Amino acid sequence: MHTTRALMFAAALGLTIAGCKGKKTDATDPAATPNPGSATVPAIVDDGLPPVVPIDEAAVRTMVDAWLAAQNRGDFAAYQALYAEKMEGVKRVGARTWRFDRKGWLDDRGRMFKNPMVVAAKDLVIRGSASAPSVQLVQSFQQGKFADEGTKALALIKTPAGFRIAREEMLASVVAGGVAVGGTGAVYLIVAVDDKLRVVIKDHAELAWGKGFISGPHTGAHDYAMQNASSAPGAANWQGRALAVYDADGTRCEASVGALHLLSGGTPHFGEVQGWNNEYGAGDGHVWSKPERARALFDMTTPYLVGDLAITGDCQPLFAMDPAAQPSLLAASADDPKLDAAARAAFMKLPSYGQLQTNFTDSGGTGLWAPSDAIGVVAYGKYVVVSAREGEGCAEFLGELVAIYERRGGDLVLLSRPEDGYFSVAAMVDADGDGKPELIGSYSDFRTVTSLITLDAAGNFVPTAKVEFPYNDCGC
Repeated sequence: MHTTRALMFAAALGLTIAGCKGKKTDATDPAATPNPGSATVPAIVDDGLPPVVPIDEAAVRTMVDAWLAAQNRGDFAAYQALYAEKMEGVKRVGARTWRFDRKGWLDDRGRMFKNPMVVAAKDLVIRGSASAPSVQLVQSFQQGKFADEGTKALALIKTPAGFRIAREEMLASVVAGGVAVGGTGAVYLIVAVDDKLRVVIKDHAELAWGKGFISGPHTGAHDYAMQNASSAPGAANWQGRALAVYDADGTRCEASVGALHLLSGGTPHFGEVQGWNNEYGAGDGHVWSKPERARALFDMTTPYLVGDLAITGDCQPLFAMDPAAQPSLLAASADDPKLDAAARAAFMKLPSYGQLQTNFTDSGGTGLWAPSDAIGVVAYGKYVVVSAREGEGCAEFLGELVAIYERRGGDLVLLSRPEDGYFSVAAMVDADGDGKPELIGSYSDFRTVTSLITLDAAGNFVPTAKVEFPYNDCGC
């Protein structure tokens, strides 16, 4: 039943002017692998830094406006001129994910330009550095009868011709009529920074809550920078607070919250790191100091408010709760060949499986994109998680699919919407005693470190809390 398959993958190419460094870790592992691009830079504090060079936000907005205008008027030549010579594009529509290099991206976009489209953007946020700003926006797209909306991230680099797109990624796509995401829970997620565990108290923390030096770079699933946040609202209620933390197998340990920090960061574009290192002509004449790197990382995104965790006992926890809570962790069941066969058969009948099969065949594949022995099945009591992942993307086939079923009598009833996206499940728990499971898991998107996935009112699994950071590098 426990098919051993890699649910998360790492793409690694040499960090040179002709390549890029891609990285993907099993982000639910508290001891996630550090980013080699900055592992040689130990953490120190920010002191005596030169003035920050402000981002030319007007130029960034001008580029975004040109990018939208080129799509809306069908001007493919103008559109492709806005992309850097080396870039990566990640396309998502519902559960489908495609990963392209520049040629593959423009080939795919070229087909899109054959028909009129309407593209709009709202809620634009600009972060990052003057030489490598990042943009996050909510994009709506309509072409013929198809329409979707989702959050898109653009990583830009500065060139002699102006800002160009080095990475474009649709972080999530909700097809018209799909399910929106929202809500919070009593489960606190945990992230590892320099192999030390921190509990995530609040997302979208205010920069004004931080004070003093910015420390970093720190390592983890991404590269991080931190600032003291002991004066954040409610800090007195958190520092010293007791929590219970839980392993994937249900082991409980006692913990307490220590110092509070603002935590920010991400994975910078390889070209920006080359600039920091003054390599390959990409620098400004000097090698960036550690404090300068820390500040650049801190500016990549809106920070989280986190607290240090002091843990009593031998735990590698995935989440924390109030000590009085009585969560029920659902342990993985023993192998059941009959259930395995039924679950795989149901999985292979899913429309999403059939769609991926068509794409696999169209891309030149033979046989099944995910044969029965390549489909993983794990049962947690009456719930059954079935998943498959085949291919690497990067202009080639990538098939990712996960489905969660509930056993009702002799039937398997589908609970999840496979078209909503692929995620790996690290733990399943009934945190509030309502008889409905919550999942601790990670999405296959390079950005997500960990997430809480719950059943919404319609009975579909959706992420209600996510710990994620920008990924501006290229995974191909």
